[in-house]
Amino acid sequence: MNYRKTVAVLAVSLSIVVLAILLPQCKSTPKTDSAWDAPAEMDAIYNPLQNLLEAEEKGKALYNVHCWSCHGREGYGDGAAGKTLGQKPANFHDERIKKEKQGALFWKISTGRGTMPAFEKVLSEEQRWQLVSYIHRFSDKNLAEKVIPPKPLQPGIAITHVMNVSPLAVRILQSPVSGELYYTTFEGDVYKIKDLTSSTPSSQKIISLKDHGISRLQGAAFYKNYLFLCGNVDTNNKTVTRGRMVKFELGSTDSLKMSVVFNTVSYGANKTIYDHGWNALAVSPDGKYIYVNSGARTDHGEIQDNGGLFPGARDNSLTSKIFRFPIDAKDLYLTDEYAKLKTDGYIYAEGIRNAYDMAFDGKGNLFAVVNSGDYDTPEDMFWVREGHHYGFPWLMGGIENPQQFPGWKPNPDLDSFINRFSHSWMVKYYYDDSTFPKRPAGVKFSPGVQNLGPDANEYRGHSGKVLDGDTTGIAISTFTAHSSPLGIFFDTKRTLADSLNGDGFVIRYTLGERAPMMGRFTKQGSDLLHMHFSYDPAMDNYFIKTNRIVEGFVEPTDAILVGNDIYVIEYGGREGHLWKISLPGKKQGQYRH
Repeated sequence: MNYRKTVAVLAVSLSIVVLAILLPQCKSTPKTDSAWDAPAEMDAIYNPLQNLLEAEEKGKALYNVHCWSCHGREGYGDGAAGKTLGQKPANFHDERIKKEKQGALFWKISTGRGTMPAFEKVLSEEQRWQLVSYIHRFSDKNLAEKVIPPKPLQPGIAITHVMNVSPLAVRILQSPVSGELYYTTFEGDVYKIKDLTSSTPSSQKIISLKDHGISRLQGAAFYKNYLFLCGNVDTNNKTVTRGRMVKFELGSTDSLKMSVVFNTVSYGANKTIYDHGWNALAVSPDGKYIYVNSGARTDHGEIQDNGGLFPGARDNSLTSKIFRFPIDAKDLYLTDEYAKLKTDGYIYAEGIRNAYDMAFDGKGNLFAVVNSGDYDTPEDMFWVREGHHYGFPWLMGGIENPQQFPGWKPNPDLDSFINRFSHSWMVKYYYDDSTFPKRPAGVKFSPGVQNLGPDANEYRGHSGKVLDGDTTGIAISTFTAHSSPLGIFFDTKRTLADSLNGDGFVIRYTLGERAPMMGRFTKQGSDLLHMHFSYDPAMDNYFIKTNRIVEGFVEPTDAILVGNDIYVIEYGGREGHLWKISLPGKKQGQYRH
């Protein structure tokens, strides 16, 4: 059987990504607590490169591709991908590392250990010395990069730096009652932004981890004066996890009332970047329901047994789905029993790898942007409907998952969809998988929204070459591979200029220039996309025309529309930023493509 189906031809065929959201160069092996010392003889080995300034500059470029996602932009060990690992990535500002000899650093980069991959076969000897040159300069205070504002790509767009925000920011949201903005962090804090319109806005922490107990806080949404929060509670040294949602009633005083919406039964976590967890939230326009995504605990449906702790464990009834609960639900307990979850009406849609954000359009349709796996498939956006199955783990981005077919022998020399830089390839998660689950009988997979371009529509063809849908006339499902679409929202109040009015928007987290996986497709990314939707009744699906309108964000994770201003928040390893993107309003004239 041919495991790779044809990429979708416009209006004809179904075939044709956050963090996860993030770009893995860290591998997942058991945590190693003992000291990591290079052989003594390496201390006597000196950097052979003569032009160190040139070496540092080239090392910086290599660092931005291979290291920043775990070690952070400025080397503090605070990269988004590294946050998910049991062993914390090295902080290059640590005195111990600053005192380490260059020969010892070269040896460690070459050989790797634990979550640190070996680069001996990935980078040349000269490139590894260039990395050493750059890492040794992290103690230089002048090395920190200047904050460069994003750049508008269309006329009529103004960009303002609002404020610095706390590290690891993941959500930005607005209270429908007070109109105030709030943001949340991955580690559990909730901040209220004060004096937003002044020249010196600030933020006040109002909720922390101890208030709600969610150790991986990823989802947040308002309904009236209630703030819903969801995420995962990790226990047993992060080997076991459970989903949890709570809500806080925000009153006029500082006192906060919390109630529990649900807890799930505990189930086996994994030790990889693929344990996506409970994250996105969306409230239905009529206020009756709250929707929550639970991402996959695998990359592409492979076994993730956490070092043998959970034999044969893949995804389960509580993962890779979108759930729906009554807005006033309280103290629910969700078990890993598919039949009961269906009977109780909680499972809304299935087969979605990781819908890290969801939003309703002005017509009441729910859309979700999805991070695809390490295989070079496009990143889906789905029109999410009750009872539909969207294909994971058998279909992603309109491409068949080859691991479902017994006898598949993964080989990047023969299969260009396998990226040598990918986490799954480096740690052997691609393999001949005779016990891979069978497709559900009688279930038809619903396709993703089809992107007509002109932007974010590069894809890999059967020839192995990267192609542009504008040239080939192909619509893809939905965005360029590995771009990690986040922060979807719509102009539901129709406040924008006519050419934007009622349309959708999404941000892309990944910058291809810094990402070896996305970089095979495009150097673009970390941008704001404008999406114009059209419905095709024959296909019973939506098509979009997509235009890049702002570029130059650094790790953007969420965005909201307030009037004709878009607020984009950045993750920030040590400190992030909040930007205001002002678009033409309905009375301000036309935005031009």
